[in-house]
Amino acid sequence: MELSMQLAAQPTPEHLKVTPLDVTPSEVIRWTKPEPISALEEQCLGELKPGDYEIYDEKLANFLDEAREIFIRSGVSGLLRSGDLIVSIYTANGDLASASAGTYLHCVTAMLPIKFVLQSYLNDDTVGIREGDIFYANEARYGGIHNPDQMAFMPVFHEGELIAWTAALAHQPETGAVEPGGMPLSARTRDDEGMKLTPFKIGEDYAIRKDLLDMIVNYIGRAPRMQAIDTRARVTGADRLRRRMQQLAAERGGAFVRGMLRQLVIKAETAARQRVAKWNDGIYRTHVFCDTIGREIALKRATVMAIKKGDQVTFDLTGTSPENDSSYNCFPHVLAAHAAIIIYAYAFHDLPVSNGALAVFDWIVPEGTFFNASPDAAVSNGPLLNSLTLSFIPKIMAPMLYDSEYRDLVGACNGNTTGVLVFGGRNQYGIPVADVDAAPLNSEGQGARADMDGVDAYGFPWCHSGRAPDVEDTETEYQFLRLFYRLRRDHGGFGTFRGGAGTEVGVAPRHVPSFPWLQGSRNCNITCALGLFGGYPAGSGFGIHVRGTNLWEKMARGDDDIPASSIDLVTKRAVAGEYLIEHPSRSKRVGMNGDIIATLSGGGGGYGDVLKRDPGRVREDLKSGLISAWTARHVYHVKIDAETSEIDTEATERARAAEKQARLERGKPWREFMPGWSKLKPPQEALAHFGSWPGGEPTGAAREES
Repeated sequence: MELSMQLAAQPTPEHLKVTPLDVTPSEVIRWTKPEPISALEEQCLGELKPGDYEIYDEKLANFLDEAREIFIRSGVSGLLRSGDLIVSIYTANGDLASASAGTYLHCVTAMLPIKFVLQSYLNDDTVGIREGDIFYANEARYGGIHNPDQMAFMPVFHEGELIAWTAALAHQPETGAVEPGGMPLSARTRDDEGMKLTPFKIGEDYAIRKDLLDMIVNYIGRAPRMQAIDTRARVTGADRLRRRMQQLAAERGGAFVRGMLRQLVIKAETAARQRVAKWNDGIYRTHVFCDTIGREIALKRATVMAIKKGDQVTFDLTGTSPENDSSYNCFPHVLAAHAAIIIYAYAFHDLPVSNGALAVFDWIVPEGTFFNASPDAAVSNGPLLNSLTLSFIPKIMAPMLYDSEYRDLVGACNGNTTGVLVFGGRNQYGIPVADVDAAPLNSEGQGARADMDGVDAYGFPWCHSGRAPDVEDTETEYQFLRLFYRLRRDHGGFGTFRGGAGTEVGVAPRHVPSFPWLQGSRNCNITCALGLFGGYPAGSGFGIHVRGTNLWEKMARGDDDIPASSIDLVTKRAVAGEYLIEHPSRSKRVGMNGDIIATLSGGGGGYGDVLKRDPGRVREDLKSGLISAWTARHVYHVKIDAETSEIDTEATERARAAEKQARLERGKPWREFMPGWSKLKPPQEALAHFGSWPGGEPTGAAREES
């Protein structure tokens, strides 16, 4: 312990140095790159013998999975219990070595607060870094995503020497913001967003300080019990991994642990560079749009150009719409973190989950765009905004990979258009609650692949392994009934291979007089869940709220026309009440007992020409209710007998040939197409936050001075 306490008083050893930088939101992205290998690490790499890497990589993976499972079982909030979290291990100077990830989002973010602590507090006598310390943070300025995403991280010491760090991160559904849920649609500056914690020490000697935990809980008046339990759960996850790493160091030595962790970073970068070098060199461009900034409808655009040369890829976001005075903004490292969600899961799915793999990517993100907002900008809905990133990364990387040996890693955009239902108030037991309904989020459709359909209700695009919560569990814990929960019809993107279908969920407040709620989204009139190589995008969604219903009376009578889907609900209107069909971004309101609130989750993008889809697959989709008869006839042009379900092969071939000819007749040469196309423009009211048309440059009206 005495040796570890000396860290605060000595000059920084080379192996604990990080790249020096001014800690600003636009600069911390530089810490996503691996630090240079120190002389001590070079020496420690020599401790590894043939076979050590393979054996202890697997052993470390087991440590991580154990800590992650303990983390899940220790918390209470919905997304945490659904697996939307990560437990990770870092080198002594903060590089990510490996992780057990429900979400790859936080592979990027925990590095940055660790490196901040090393730069700012290692040699600060009032803080220091000592054995048994527990640090905590959620501030996006210092490397977080948005303040609902909270992290606990701990140094790992062996014989008085700092040899590693561990961390546990998960989304927290309440932050004390001006609206429930921590992602306020009405926020205009960071001051509206609730608790923001710079990286600070909340515990010493392996114990959380009660006064600091009480301070954190005090911010969260809507759900104090949840905050207290989940804070401890994060620390528990990080601490279990810390224990395992200290056991490994006791068994093999601190030098072995240092060498093993650095080797993971080196292996990841080497493998990533070898893989990227085999992709197609070139310049690739695309655009993706969303149509809201939460409180109002507003067209926004992400413009990206990727330059692939050799073993390096540079993403240039010039032309992206400007920052705006809403919470739909973020910082560059948040953009990179969202790109990592797709890159780790697809192109690098078999590589170590290390920031070594991110060394092959560079980012150009102009200041003043919504991806590089000012330090005082509201950023709590940055993840919703980054649905655009989850869309353009697969879109722009597909032509790099499609004709390479990695063709099977190409996939269309996963569903990412769910409106996030956030609720609060008191549950049926009188306990204050605030949470996110993880059911529709964790059952969006997967994008179609080059050789297969996307998985229906596959998971959460931010957390590929996320699990939808059990219906009975949520009804027992929270003050609502799930009226229906099913796959959506005609929603996965059509194509040679169909995008996975998303789901739809209807909830009705029960056993309470009122139900405060809001819903955040990013699409309604358009969708950002794009298709690939001629595949259709997924369908967009909308919001449904039925007020003042007679639902409970009908259920008490045993009526047989209780709505079983959103289509039933809206078209048949068997339940009395006021029907609101609206944009799924809906600011805070109070629902009443018996109201019906429907949430529609996103489907995945399609892959390839619809006219090349196997008619037998079309028939199976029709029989299973994933598409309508209209879609089979008018989109896929497959002729199926309504009574026998037999495919008329000759009629199908004629219909498809006719559609191919109609396409040729509709098509125009470039010189004829562009004069008319270039004159088209969205309504002016939709462009208030777009920037100039069509360039997207700031117009001076995007952000008001506060």
